[in-house]
Amino acid sequence: MVTVPSSFAAARRRIVLVVCVLAAVSVSSCQSETGAGSGAVDSGALDAAPDKPSGSGGSASGGSGGAVAGSGGATPGSGGAASGGSGTGGAVDAGTSPGSGGQVGSGGVAASGGVTGSGGRADAGVMDAASGSGGAGGRGGGGGTSGTGGASAGPSPVTFSKNVRLNDDTGTGRQAEVAMAAGPNGLVIAGWMDERATRVCAYSFSTDGGLTWSKNVSIPNMTGVFVGDPAVAIDGGGTMYAVCQEYTKSDGSAGNIRMMTSSDRGVTWSAIATIQSAPDKPWAAGGTDDGTVFVSWLGNPGGIKRSLDRGLTWGPVQSLGNIIHGTGITPSNTGLVHVPFNLDSNRNQLRYLRSKDNGGTWEAPRDLIPDMGTFCFSCNPRQHPIVGSAADPTGRYVAITWASTMPAGQGDDDVWLMYSKDSGDTWTQPIRVNDNTSPSRQFESWVAVDAHGAVHVAWTDYRDNGQDETFYARSADPTKGFEKNIQVTDGHGSGNTDFLGDYKGIVVQGADVLVVWQDTRRDSGDIYFSRAAGAAGP
Repeated sequence: MVTVPSSFAAARRRIVLVVCVLAAVSVSSCQSETGAGSGAVDSGALDAAPDKPSGSGGSASGGSGGAVAGSGGATPGSGGAASGGSGTGGAVDAGTSPGSGGQVGSGGVAASGGVTGSGGRADAGVMDAASGSGGAGGRGGGGGTSGTGGASAGPSPVTFSKNVRLNDDTGTGRQAEVAMAAGPNGLVIAGWMDERATRVCAYSFSTDGGLTWSKNVSIPNMTGVFVGDPAVAIDGGGTMYAVCQEYTKSDGSAGNIRMMTSSDRGVTWSAIATIQSAPDKPWAAGGTDDGTVFVSWLGNPGGIKRSLDRGLTWGPVQSLGNIIHGTGITPSNTGLVHVPFNLDSNRNQLRYLRSKDNGGTWEAPRDLIPDMGTFCFSCNPRQHPIVGSAADPTGRYVAITWASTMPAGQGDDDVWLMYSKDSGDTWTQPIRVNDNTSPSRQFESWVAVDAHGAVHVAWTDYRDNGQDETFYARSADPTKGFEKNIQVTDGHGSGNTDFLGDYKGIVVQGADVLVVWQDTRRDSGDIYFSRAAGAAGP
């Protein structure tokens, strides 16, 4: 038996371990080759490579005669899912000298808050051969980076912009009865009854989604006693429609519907034309096709009709029966058109008319509920049974809103909404939208539905000691409730007035929600606007 000098044996152990590392041989195999030494090794974690997050270290127990660090960890950790935390550090096998960190797992795929990938597993190296005593274990690195590939954190928060006044007069004449419509390529139009001098129907439009607004244009009284009840629409080709009721008798028993149009984004407007004889309350909506527009009105009978050439000619009138309040009109890109209205104040049912061929023909009307509640005709300001309606672009998700006193409310005006997920085949029962806990009036509600089927509602709210404010609520699915109500107005005025215009406007423009309302912070009534960027996003 040949005796090998101890210095040669120590050198041999170093060489073998270096070869083991280069060849990615396990530390345990190398230890069997170099021989076990004495001495305990302090536990610790491994230092991570500087360009990657480390796994946490493990403990090491000692043998003598270790040489170099063990090989890196194995498979990277998996990506994250829903909400994120820290990655789990890699486990470490026993060793003696300070070992280098194992390879760590990669973080989760990007999305908000995914759970982090777990760190890789690393074998520890053995102790320094020369000392023979136990080497300290490597210090542990931090956990893996957070995965971001988890599920969405939910809808974007709603923040309304600084309120902007749309009527451009400098006096104190009242502006009221405001409506709004949105169209392609950032087009928006608002219209209102304007008493700055002689009463007119006034309009302002935006070509950039409500960031800036035009100088006011108007339809004056031509042959009647006065004008009011403006309506607005934009068709799928971008033609804007400005509609105005001209009353030929002071009691509102007779009149004409007047209209002007612009097909060049407001650069020019057509001559004002009379399009229908009607006593009161026109409403309008643009179809998704270029040149398609609908107009309705109340009366005995009330009616609705359609034009396919920007109002130059009109199709036959569809009778709505004897109605004393206006309708909603909600077209879609699938041919569905939804028309809800209060039939009359005595029987008080919510009646619903539908077309499946873009207004070419109409189904028989049907009543959705027999009683819409009690309307405060004598209140200051009043609340009439006027309904608002909206749908997603396909017409599948449909919402109808109004304000009244109902048994499920607080004994005064509340905002109610009915919702359909099947194009109007079936409907929910009325759902209360406002969330105030103390009795106060909420009224003049209007509604929009975005491309994802989420519902957006705005209304006049008196919860702040009777002050005139506008509030908003959103729901991805009204059958599961609404989010917390949000105040749209950044100021308020007196609610002690006889008239706030019966309705307001809310529309979806791309991913944004736009709201327009009558505001009394400055005088008896101005038209104000605000925009919630991203509130209609996924």
